[in-house]
Amino acid sequence: MHAIYVRVSTEDQARHGYSIDFQIAACRDRLAELDIKENIEEFIDDGYSGEFLDRPELDRLRDFIHSGVVETVIIYDPDRMSRNLTNQLVLADEIEKANIKLMFVTGDYDVSPEGRLFFSMKGAVAAYEKAKIRERTTRGRRQKAAAGKIVQNARPYGYSWDKDNSMYTIDDAQAKVVRIIYDLLLTKEMGCRVIALELKTLGIIGPKGKPLSATTVHKVVSREMYCGTHYLFRQRIKKIGPKKAEITNLPPDEWIPIQIPPIVTREEWEQAQLQLKRNQKMSKRNTHHEYLLRGLLFCTLCGRSLMPGTRPAKRKTSAPKLYSYYTCITIESGSYATTGERCQCMRIPVEKFDDQIWSIFISIAKSEKTFTDFIRRKDFPDHSAKIAELTNIITEYINRHSQIARFIREGLLDPAAAESELHTISRQLATAKSNLFALKAAQEQLTKLKQKTIISEEIFSASTLEEKRNIIARSGFKIYAIRREENHIEFYFE
Repeated sequence: MHAIYVRVSTEDQARHGYSIDFQIAACRDRLAELDIKENIEEFIDDGYSGEFLDRPELDRLRDFIHSGVVETVIIYDPDRMSRNLTNQLVLADEIEKANIKLMFVTGDYDVSPEGRLFFSMKGAVAAYEKAKIRERTTRGRRQKAAAGKIVQNARPYGYSWDKDNSMYTIDDAQAKVVRIIYDLLLTKEMGCRVIALELKTLGIIGPKGKPLSATTVHKVVSREMYCGTHYLFRQRIKKIGPKKAEITNLPPDEWIPIQIPPIVTREEWEQAQLQLKRNQKMSKRNTHHEYLLRGLLFCTLCGRSLMPGTRPAKRKTSAPKLYSYYTCITIESGSYATTGERCQCMRIPVEKFDDQIWSIFISIAKSEKTFTDFIRRKDFPDHSAKIAELTNIITEYINRHSQIARFIREGLLDPAAAESELHTISRQLATAKSNLFALKAAQEQLTKLKQKTIISEEIFSASTLEEKRNIIARSGFKIYAIRREENHIEFYFE
């Protein structure tokens, strides 16, 4: 049997003369010159990178090679065998040891030392060319982003694509749905799954004629692009196999911000992020028991959440007894064990602590007509001035970034020279936004605390755990607790 092996990984290679049909025809012509016209088997890997050996048709060819039925292997060019020099040498050695003739249309292959040297040189050149193409492509994409243009259309819901300007434009019909989604989240405090069901009830469908999924809804309410800032180069993707890739999340200071038309205001988007966090903490999914302070309790030592959980304790002569505790997430989550971040907070008994906290609300109700009266006498810090200052700083960073991008588009600045300054601005912008988000969350907490209208009678009449949970959640307080000794629990409200 005479084997023809052909490979093409991208449409671009096909357009530039490496099409499957072209390679097969060239290989058959070369065999015809040697008067080989029969008993020819074709092995075609369409859409597979030459960087890896794991290819279905190449595997099938290697099986035939090991079985001893192949006389000749012909390939259009060594880089169709592989673009990796080591892989090329491995395959060539495998074919030679089976006493099979290896041929290339673009040049003769000689098993002599000189021939192997030439073969190795061609493989090295192919690997070099691939690296240069990758480097030029990456730099070109970054320069395009630095000029304020979108590198690739990700088809986000709510936007259309302006191909000429490489920019997103608002799709008016879909933008109306986006605003409905934000309204359901912010005014009715619905979760993403419930919003998706509500949209389906309203008869709203997506671009593909199907109802919007909870995943799409979550993207709409969580991505910053919907308030006008879209980030590029948030991840690094490295191929580790023919159909596999390793994705690494990059730190925010390496992202490149692009300004696009906003569908909602920044304030609405930030409020949505806070509501998403509240929904996540208050979610009942994956909980088999009810806990009064689920999602409301935090560790005094490290500031992270205290997670509720129930564990059985085995007994020798009777059925296991269930014990419920609030435990710092650094102890419950295995991810903190590897980093050495587990704190020393002891587990807090659920039943005892729940009763202790509720008793405080009862005592407040006995001394005040409304919960509001109690809250308004407390001295809370006001972050308004700092929020205004950070907002102005962020606006300056965004304007500066847009100005540099405009200078690049107009040819007044060299993209390579401006890249360092853009990176610095991106880092400063990410830090400022993080600080602003934290301050706004604290300020929102302060505003809500001063607007509480929980009356004392509500506290007295609350009988079910859910009613009590609702009152504590509405109070807006975070509860911080720590158990240092077996029978002593320290806690405070914030």
